[in-house]
Amino acid sequence: MNMRPWIKNSIKTGFVMSIILLSSCAAMSQKHKSNVVSYYEDLSLVRPQFINPDTLDSKSGKVKTPTVMPPFQSDVSKPLNARIDSLATINKAYSTMQGYRILVYTGASSDDAQRNRQSVYNYNSDLNVYTQYKQPSFRVKVGDFTNRVEAHYILNDLKQSFPNAMIVPDQINLLH
Repeated sequence: MNMRPWIKNSIKTGFVMSIILLSSCAAMSQKHKSNVVSYYEDLSLVRPQFINPDTLDSKSGKVKTPTVMPPFQSDVSKPLNARIDSLATINKAYSTMQGYRILVYTGASSDDAQRNRQSVYNYNSDLNVYTQYKQPSFRVKVGDFTNRVEAHYILNDLKQSFPNAMIVPDQINLLH
């Protein structure tokens, strides 16, 4: 395929011109970015200031400052505080709630249950340990946790001594 020489020259010239055009556009965009200046003007001197006629002193004509804040027209804090207090007294009547404990032992032997209970006390005497008998087995449970995350922290430590320990839902005692 033989192209005429003037067509080849025009293609080459067009290619060179497009490269020059693109490079000049890139240079101009860089040039404009560096000359950006932020603008600030303080107009507070020319802004009008209005005075509320209710705040003017009738004798001197000066602005008076209020000495006491006006009371709220609809103060709802008294009924709310009374309702909160009544809820607090109702909640004091409840001694248990749904929560979580860690089951460290379940089995038929009372002696094994007592040994596991004692080893949990030896591990951490601050933990509440509960022994429960539901025929035909004994269960040793640890702690009063309101959520699984709290129980999981203790479970990770207890897993060293009690590899079969697990978190179980249970009625827990509330502290008053």
